[in-house]
Amino acid sequence: MMRLDAVRTAMGITQENMANRLNIATTTYCQYENGKRMIPRDIAEKVAKILCCPVEEIFLPVKFTVCEDAQDEPEKEVS
Repeated sequence: MMRLDAVRTAMGITQENMANRLNIATTTYCQYENGKRMIPRDIAEKVAKILCCPVEEIFLPVKFTVCEDAQDEPEKEVS
């Protein structure tokens, strides 16, 4: 797995430029990149497209805010 910041900088893209391309705040993008905020799947897919690499190469599935399978499973009670 490649680090998002390493891929972005290797392509010569700044955090500000990436945020602008995603139509989000630079601070929000920075939080995604630094792991301080979980990234929505649609944004992750846009990031991967901009960086010309598969989503799986830069994001672990657990980093997404919405898991496709979780919507199909019933809520579990926590004791």
